[in-house]
Amino acid sequence: MTLNIGIGSTLIASYTDDGIPYLWKSGDITTTPSNETKITASDGAANDRFGYSVAVGSGRIVVGARYDDDNGSDSGSAYIFDLDGNQLAKITASYGAGTDRFGYSVAVGSGRIVVGAYLDDDDGFNSGSAYIYDLDGNQLSKITASDGAASDYFGWSVAVGSGRIVVGAWGDSSFRGSAYIFDLDGNELGKIVPGTVEGSDINFGRSVSVGSGKIVIAAVRSYYRSQYTFAGKSYIYDLDGNNEIMLDPPNPANSINFGSSVAVGCGRIVVGTNYDNINGSNLGSAYIFDLDGNQIGIATASDAAADDRFGSSVAVGSGRIVVGAYQDDDNGSSSGSAYIYETPYQIYYLDQLDKR
Repeated sequence: MTLNIGIGSTLIASYTDDGIPYLWKSGDITTTPSNETKITASDGAANDRFGYSVAVGSGRIVVGARYDDDNGSDSGSAYIFDLDGNQLAKITASYGAGTDRFGYSVAVGSGRIVVGAYLDDDDGFNSGSAYIYDLDGNQLSKITASDGAASDYFGWSVAVGSGRIVVGAWGDSSFRGSAYIFDLDGNELGKIVPGTVEGSDINFGRSVSVGSGKIVIAAVRSYYRSQYTFAGKSYIYDLDGNNEIMLDPPNPANSINFGSSVAVGCGRIVVGTNYDNINGSNLGSAYIFDLDGNQIGIATASDAAADDRFGSSVAVGSGRIVVGAYQDDDNGSSSGSAYIYETPYQIYYLDQLDKR
């Protein structure tokens, strides 16, 4: 028997009884779209970059707009939606200022919403910070790194799930990068640096995620076996930051910025590649892996256009995968959009695998 697995309008894999995966390029075989919905901000404006960051979990979808101007030029904001795409609230930083880029990164899970502001200056110029909220958008605390310093860019990436908050600081240690682990109250528990690297300037922590008992961290300026510049890599860890597994880009010649975004949940890891050129110029894509790092598929936008940067942000949880395309032009030049996909085929595959 062969089991076909799809997401959205793209067939991503076939599995035979012996468990061997067969991956297909877009257009080889088509499937029926799986209830795709597109959302925009209620007060969206040109260059807000709505959709540059997205997150889904705890019954909420959160979308960042890093260039919104509510607290000053490019101060940033974030929007809260229900799972059907209805807007519930808009949040801004209580200590927000121009160029903070609040909303550059967002996360939701374990009953918390986390928003990064990587150009905040609490521990020095561009040291960065992150804010913790409840699911209604009420601020609970603000966090910074215990060893924070200028140009760390702490808060460039944030994640929450499995009872942990993870914050990336890719500028740490002269741009080698790091990530910090916190509990849900904002208490720092540990710091992660990569054990396996190629080169010194790898930007580890450019994107982070936590869920399904795993932490996933990307280093988008890593090299692929010293051949493809900036192809990128991603790393999988346990919740304490141990047992590292390194993911190489599936198509290193075309997949520049593999790890521009990462997400983990529902037993899946999703890695965005916002400069993917497999099906066109910088269309972008999102690769799907199991928790052990085995690739099981790829997702693309149904109305993909050049330079949309689909895959700049990804999220998975509550039976949904969400992918941001911050340079989509529906509400004006680079106004941005986000795509919501249901994941019945992925869930069905997990059930069948358990029964074999």
